[in-house]
Amino acid sequence: MILRGLGAVVPAQGVQRLAQSLQWPSLSSRLHRFARDHRVGLGSFATLYVKASCAMSTMALVKMNEDVKFVALPDGRRIAYREQGLGKETAKRSLLVLHGLGSSRVAGMPGVSESLLKEMGVRFVSIDRPGYGLSDFNPKQTFESAAKDVAHVADALELGQKIWLLGYSCGGAYCWGAARYIPERIAGIAMWAPVGNYSWKGISESERTKLIANITPRSRSTYGIVQRVPKWMLYAYVRYFIVPSVGAKWVEDAKNRLAPPDAQNLREISGDIMERDSIESAKQKGKGMAQDLLLISGDWGFELSDVQDVYQGSIHIFNGDQDLLVPLGLQQCIKKVLPDLVHLHDLEGEGHISAFCCNDKIHRETLECLFGGVGTTGEMDADKLDMGSEEQNGNQKVQNGSIVSETIKEGTSALNAPYLH
Repeated sequence: MILRGLGAVVPAQGVQRLAQSLQWPSLSSRLHRFARDHRVGLGSFATLYVKASCAMSTMALVKMNEDVKFVALPDGRRIAYREQGLGKETAKRSLLVLHGLGSSRVAGMPGVSESLLKEMGVRFVSIDRPGYGLSDFNPKQTFESAAKDVAHVADALELGQKIWLLGYSCGGAYCWGAARYIPERIAGIAMWAPVGNYSWKGISESERTKLIANITPRSRSTYGIVQRVPKWMLYAYVRYFIVPSVGAKWVEDAKNRLAPPDAQNLREISGDIMERDSIESAKQKGKGMAQDLLLISGDWGFELSDVQDVYQGSIHIFNGDQDLLVPLGLQQCIKKVLPDLVHLHDLEGEGHISAFCCNDKIHRETLECLFGGVGTTGEMDADKLDMGSEEQNGNQKVQNGSIVSETIKEGTSALNAPYLH
């Protein structure tokens, strides 16, 4: 059996040798079986197409009555979203959430109370980023194109001329992209344990080495491997060997490899949310996950200084000092480069998820940092909202052809319980 690519024929044994050279024995044997049993074609964007389908028994779906709403983008793709908090007519501000790797619109601000959102006057929108959940994959995605998607969503949903962003983990990378490429649309940004670019200027080689040494062994190996294997192999690995582990196995793995406070949080509070969220995230066979790994491990296309040159809002970063996925030291390096722009919140004794899932204290602190002094009515000064006459008079217009598609019934879903506790 051979692997047929664009203008190339690769023996299946070559795949095995490549995996062995990366000291990836489990992947080696799996890919050898995969190459033996399937013919693989590489599409124009080097994404994997497999003629034979793979049975994924761990992704059993159950029926539910979920109204799924979409924003239609100018290029024809759709972005799935859901809303919490106040409606458009009564909200004082709009907060758009960008989820992390292996997550979805389901997570949002995990466990946030409706009463807190209403107290803060927030219209809360969480989306499936492209390739996750029910949002269409964009094979050409960059940080710039993702930022433009955010602007289209804001226009289509009439969120206002300026919005606030919350990015969790890998979603933080796209918040940095928004600050760089659509700064005029962003009033403020909060990020929870956000990934960053270890190759950014201002992070020294010695700092980079120390930071990478402080993350989990699996994360270290993934960071190196993504930069060395062909794109199609990464997509294949995610689809056939990571996606089948979503759900209960995903949660158990997180308990075993994350910090003790994370494991405790998963056992006692948020395991159910993560289980359902991970299943929903993988509906497109991990395309979004693979693309995230490629983008965050490569050249981001901008430096921190580029953000500083164009972005005028605030940036609040929250990070636990026991986080084994995104070290606090990374945020300290970023703070050193952007001392006036970044407000760093060091969360003592917290990991990657323990501070943020079902934690009303951190949820409240995050919103208060974003919005400043907010009364119980959610009122705020007009100049802080930056909702000028242009937006007030023109937000009925949808820019660049974006429209809101009709609500549809999603016949199957990974969810069989309420989104949040």
